[in-house]
Amino acid sequence: MILHSIRERATGWFAWVIVILISIPFALWGINSYITPDANPAVANVGDYKVTVQEFQNAVQNESKEYKGQINDALIKQIVLEKLINNRALINFLNHSGLTISKKQIDYQIRNDANFQLDGKFSEELYNRYLPSAYSKSNHRNSVATQLLIEQFSDGISSSSFVSDVEVKRVIQLIKQKRDISYTIIKAEDFVDSVTISDEEIKNYYQNFQDQFKNPEQVKLAYLEISRKDLANNEQVTDEQISKYYQDNIFQYTQPERRKASHILFTLPTDADTATKDKLKAEAQSVLDKIKNGADFSEMAKAHSQDPGSADNGGDLGFFGQGEMVPAFEESAFSLTPGDISDLVESSFGYHIIKLISVEGGESKPLDTVKDEIIASIQFDKVENAYVEKVESMQTIAYEQPDSLEPVATELNLTIKESELLTSAGGKGIFANPKLLNAAFGETVLEEGNNSDLIELGDDHVAVIRLVERIPANTKPLDEVKDIIESRLKQDSITTKAQEKASEFVKNLTDGTSLDELSKENSLIIENTGAIDRQDTKTPGEIMRKVFTMPREMKYATTKMMNGDIAIIAIKSIEDGDSGDQALFDSIKAALLQNKGNMETSLSVLQIRSDSEIVINTQLLSEQE
Repeated sequence: MILHSIRERATGWFAWVIVILISIPFALWGINSYITPDANPAVANVGDYKVTVQEFQNAVQNESKEYKGQINDALIKQIVLEKLINNRALINFLNHSGLTISKKQIDYQIRNDANFQLDGKFSEELYNRYLPSAYSKSNHRNSVATQLLIEQFSDGISSSSFVSDVEVKRVIQLIKQKRDISYTIIKAEDFVDSVTISDEEIKNYYQNFQDQFKNPEQVKLAYLEISRKDLANNEQVTDEQISKYYQDNIFQYTQPERRKASHILFTLPTDADTATKDKLKAEAQSVLDKIKNGADFSEMAKAHSQDPGSADNGGDLGFFGQGEMVPAFEESAFSLTPGDISDLVESSFGYHIIKLISVEGGESKPLDTVKDEIIASIQFDKVENAYVEKVESMQTIAYEQPDSLEPVATELNLTIKESELLTSAGGKGIFANPKLLNAAFGETVLEEGNNSDLIELGDDHVAVIRLVERIPANTKPLDEVKDIIESRLKQDSITTKAQEKASEFVKNLTDGTSLDELSKENSLIIENTGAIDRQDTKTPGEIMRKVFTMPREMKYATTKMMNGDIAIIAIKSIEDGDSGDQALFDSIKAALLQNKGNMETSLSVLQIRSDSEIVINTQLLSEQE
């Protein structure tokens, strides 16, 4: 009944708008968000369920990562709250609907979860490591059941969606449609001489649109900075210190040894009995004996190895380092010299015959090549304590004596510097740092006139700032912007005149004058594009957008170009797209079914929400700002 009601009431463009505005809520956050301690305060109640502050904050954090600054925090929080409420309303509905998920379905989902897979199989060890307690396992099973229930709900709606062949053909006709057009351009510059802008017009524009001519607020800052790198540059380093550091940290300058090997693997089943094991070992020994008697290792690997990843390549495993192979294999491979062939090596996979091909790495870089790097490291380490002490002193003095930077500068032997005038958009160097700009235009510095708190500009680089000069936002004088206004008004006026002339020509065309006649009488250049589709790149974009939004019955239209010119467009013929391509037909139908399924699922969730008892704690929400 719910779905039928929605289909009856939300059709056409309105339903598609709803789909865009309301995404399917359960696709956004992990199912763990549904399990929340009741002791936490609630930002909203959906039936008996509390949407807690913790759940809300976690969801906001996840959503903020998705948007990455594309929208403001307040809007993200609104979106998050709506979706959390939608989630819970849907879950409550499903819990009371009689829909169930079987133990077998839950077990299947867990056993096929990638988090619990090792070598393509379910690993009990990983499962227990990920969910160590009975409580965590129970919660996880509940989460899986809820997720499957939601998917079952969504799939049920999507499977009932229907798209007719007529709809599919119509879409193909539109997206593959071609239009044969001609166009000409009425140039705005041709009307320049007919336009004069008066001082009164300029003055009126200035008075009506003063916000366009604002100078932003500007500040000049005094600042002190401490950089560990700058402190380090003044430290002297001896040859003895360099040599000792090199020896103590030789591993940093040594390329890890890697070995290239081939192997022949005889796979041993995990449940093999002694007889099977002995038989396989004898088979492996037989192959090893043949190799030692001159048989080609590569050919023997192709014939006998049971490793599907390397057998066809003669057993070649490529290069590997320590820790990349199972212990028994690694121990043997790193004991060989190039060209050596091992005895039989038993591992958890079975029996290996290993041939070492080559060795690379293991050499240390000469001291001379890393000397400068070592000097920088020693210098940096030597000033660590001094840097920490200076930073702590800067923070303390700047806070205790907030009306000046002089005490800090005197105590730490620093020089007070001044910035250029800055806006909130920032400047160069440290003045592009968002933390510094936030402090500069914050209440402490801007309104109270105090030293800022310590500002961390990056790794081991801090600063303290204070206000030197403040220039409030103001409106530029008319004389300064007069030429800009005059140019803007003139451009608008000549574009208007070009539009008037273009509209006059369209009327002539509609009344029966041909485009050729019009072009001869007015020296217009006609461009004939031939039949173009929506992907055409040769025709200007402004014209393309207009052409494919013109109703079928409209033959002539105008559109404004980016430079202020006006285009006159004439459609000579329309050829609908061919729906005979079966592959295209099937892909379009699948896309339409998916879109309609998503739309109807979203609308169903909205209907369920509207029938739910929802209480929002506006006071607690405001505290989250």
